[in-house]
Amino acid sequence: MKIFRFFILISLLFSIVLNAQTKLEKVKSYFLDSKELRKDNIDWYRFSVPENWEKVNERKISLAVAVLKSKTASKQEPVVFIQGGPGGNTISETIFWINHPLRKNHDIVLVDLRGTGFSEPKLCPDLGKKFFEILSKNQSEEQDVRDKVKVSLECRQDMINQGVDLNSYNSISVANDLHALKNVLGIHKWNVYGVSYGTYLSQNYAKIFPGDVQSLILDSSIHNISEYYTNNTQNYILSLSKLFKSCKEDAKCDKEYPNLEEVYYNTISELEKIPITVEVDQSIVPSGKFTYNAEDYKIAIQQSLYDKKLIEVLPLLIYQFKNRNTSTLAGLVQAFSGALSLNYGNYFCFTCNEVIPYNNLQKYDSISSNYKKLNGGLSFYRSDFNVCNQWNKNQDILKSKSISLKNDNPFNVLILSGGFDPITPAYYAKETAQNFNKKVQIVNGYTFGHGLGYTQSGADIIRNFVEDRPITDSLKQYFNQKDVAFKTGITLHKGVVKMTADISSKQWYYFIPLIISLLVVLVIFAGTLFMIFSKKRKSNVTVYLLFLTSLTLIIFTISLIAGINNTLNNNFYLLAFGLPSIWNFTFLLYKLSLFLSVITFVILLIKVFRNNIPFYVMIFLAVGIIHYYFINWGF
Repeated sequence: MKIFRFFILISLLFSIVLNAQTKLEKVKSYFLDSKELRKDNIDWYRFSVPENWEKVNERKISLAVAVLKSKTASKQEPVVFIQGGPGGNTISETIFWINHPLRKNHDIVLVDLRGTGFSEPKLCPDLGKKFFEILSKNQSEEQDVRDKVKVSLECRQDMINQGVDLNSYNSISVANDLHALKNVLGIHKWNVYGVSYGTYLSQNYAKIFPGDVQSLILDSSIHNISEYYTNNTQNYILSLSKLFKSCKEDAKCDKEYPNLEEVYYNTISELEKIPITVEVDQSIVPSGKFTYNAEDYKIAIQQSLYDKKLIEVLPLLIYQFKNRNTSTLAGLVQAFSGALSLNYGNYFCFTCNEVIPYNNLQKYDSISSNYKKLNGGLSFYRSDFNVCNQWNKNQDILKSKSISLKNDNPFNVLILSGGFDPITPAYYAKETAQNFNKKVQIVNGYTFGHGLGYTQSGADIIRNFVEDRPITDSLKQYFNQKDVAFKTGITLHKGVVKMTADISSKQWYYFIPLIISLLVVLVIFAGTLFMIFSKKRKSNVTVYLLFLTSLTLIIFTISLIAGINNTLNNNFYLLAFGLPSIWNFTFLLYKLSLFLSVITFVILLIKVFRNNIPFYVMIFLAVGIIHYYFINWGF
């Protein structure tokens, strides 16, 4: 009994000492411009922790934390979300969690892990942009790798100059951060929800601090860090093969995109000879140009396999590369840049500390060499070996820091897995389940890619799992669909591509002249309609021309908005290509409106312009502004 009390006392003293090294401070919202987030019941914090948990009295770092309070009084154990990457942002996605099903009965704890997002220090926040500029250039794969190593090492040196302890950015440090945060928030246990690389962090945390975990949710899971890079090419080929097979078995897809596999590999060969250069906004690439070579093409298709909606348009996209459709490929550049939005200082600290040292480059190359037509795997990933080889020079990387993910603890585990996922494929889910002895459920999304939990169905399944309710077939029915809804019958239209790109990138005031002009046209339509049906007024040819011109412009605008809205609801990625062919009449309407506008302009100028110059100048200006926008877009 005395021994037991002694250990209790020692544990208490240790806890007091540990808590003295951390500090939780309430702060204002990280989104002061967002009225929605400011009004919501969210507590925002800065959490100070030791950078090196083995030297708790030395340098401190600051983690950004958000606690979204449960919407009901009957609270259950909180959920802590662990982002992937490594280097992904968490708190920047707070808006996603506002109405998440989990929030009904649970507080949701979001943490920008050390070196990410709003946490400090920020580790080379512009490194991703530098990588993108390297990719945009028309240069050899070898030069790309040399440039990537150069800017990465500059980042490393910059962090060292700031006093950053590079070896302290790893999964064990994250586990200590989470354990300390749980304690300071006064939480007994919480549900740990990790996605992608966050599943590796989550499993490490659950192994080191099993008493913290109520349940474990692993979305797109990693089962063994030593295979994370080694099997990369093999996993990509698995997903590609499934794509080719699914399209071939779909009559419409096979008819519109025949010999998809052959086209994919032939395009690699063509791009090795003649890359494709497209013009892009200088805010994306300072040079205003992006050149797709074979490696860019391979990684663009690989990244597209992450997303269900993109999977549905992949045959169309592969054919746009084949046909060298520069307008579509220019629009793709912005989406492609999102793949490099990670905090790359954090990424390489983690990757070079605890991933690359356990992955064998010779084995990676050996596996890649089995796929001759792919010609060397993916240099986008292989180059990380080059970076880490230089990054870890003269550093003592202790392999003993890596721990087995085998876990005998009794908490429930849910694993979500996408059938087309090219980085953590379906067989990873089965292997991950072997890390746990019992109480493991696997949910497969056969036509999905990466991150099933970001869908409504995934969110509902996770809520039922956390609340110990059955995951029924009705909940899984969306995931159980096994046929990909490939998008066919798409009319390519550069006007739609450019217009939607401007809508997403331009400031709202850019469209003010267009909106005002459309309102003027609406007034013209109402006025001429009144004159036509008025018994007191006699209509002439100019009235009818103004009526027809305004009517076609209004119908065109309404049809275009309806087509875009319908496409947004169906698959918004289609807007990077054009519109489904059922909306082809919209483009004919625009040509008709342009023809009528020219005829009306000429007749008005000849017949009645001098009678009321200010009035007709206003009409000419309004109609001219509308056509200026649409002709500039390429309609």
